[in-house]
Amino acid sequence: MIKNKLPKYFVFLGICTFLAIFFIVVQQSYNNLIRATAEVKSSSLIRSITPDLDIEVLDEIEKRQEIFP
Repeated sequence: MIKNKLPKYFVFLGICTFLAIFFIVVQQSYNNLIRATAEVKSSSLIRSITPDLDIEVLDEIEKRQEIFP
């Protein structure tokens, strides 16, 4: 019975390739997470809400006339 053994070089090359691909995937996932967080922080649509009411706008709303058909 003949046993085919893989040379140690191919095993070493396979392990190095697996580790390289693993670290690339982890790095891309981390970069996607950080980029999404940075986009949320820099978004102009997200801003703090002030609790001060604009009285002039409320007066204009009260002055409106309701239109009935």
